[in-house]
Amino acid sequence: MPLLEVSAVAKRFGRVVTARDVSFDVAAGEALGLVGPNGAGKTTLLDIVAGTQRADAGTVVLDGHDVTRLGAAARADRGIARSYQVPRPFGGLTVYENVLVGASFAGRRHSGRGPARDPHAQAWHALEVTDMTEAANTPSGSLRLLDRKRLEVARALATGPRLLLLDEIAGGLTDRELPQVVRLVRRLRDDGVAIVWIEHVLHALLDVVDRLMCLAGGEVIAQGDPHEVIRSPQVIEVYLGSTVDTAVDPAADPASNPASSPEPTEGTA
Repeated sequence: MPLLEVSAVAKRFGRVVTARDVSFDVAAGEALGLVGPNGAGKTTLLDIVAGTQRADAGTVVLDGHDVTRLGAAARADRGIARSYQVPRPFGGLTVYENVLVGASFAGRRHSGRGPARDPHAQAWHALEVTDMTEAANTPSGSLRLLDRKRLEVARALATGPRLLLLDEIAGGLTDRELPQVVRLVRRLRDDGVAIVWIEHVLHALLDVVDRLMCLAGGEVIAQGDPHEVIRSPQVIEVYLGSTVDTAVDPAADPASNPASSPEPTEGTA
């Protein structure tokens, strides 16, 4: 049975439809990549899974339990964690203190499934996994972008998630920094954490994900093997004019490469 099952989810804001009959599932230890043009509804979908947005229709099931009506705190308590596209650390706290907040006030340690774990040990383990121990006493407000991204993931990990939702953690990083993020996400997947990852840096995404899903206009237009999805004519069409980096696929026809459009579209995920 999949760890996460999303069925027929719908969401609209006035006349704008951000999710229309969206269904997918993710198994434990599986990484699902989520791509699509700006405004496709990707971040809204993550919000619905995390519980920060309520779907207008459809269901979200975690480990066989319907969590559709639960809020974000209750879902975090059951093992769902997320990072944000723009890192949001507590700037006046150190790196360690930021991660300790996550370990102390969210996550499965409060769920009643076994003995409570030491939040200090959880926080330190999250720093070890993200290679942030040397920065533990650094004020988070002084971190460079890569370390802010890793701190964002560490705070989520400190909650002890079974499902991790990642929103463009590779965005803005240099080519030298990207492999560090790829290794981190791959390690989390290999440790059994289910991952849903929104990313525009496609070559980083394809290094990790097991499946790829493309959204456009709030609808799933393709889902399956990552390389087959990005070669789909429909996916190529909806990316024309988008900012997605498809340089990972040298075998693809350059004329159908969405990154080649001279006028990227603007909007939100």
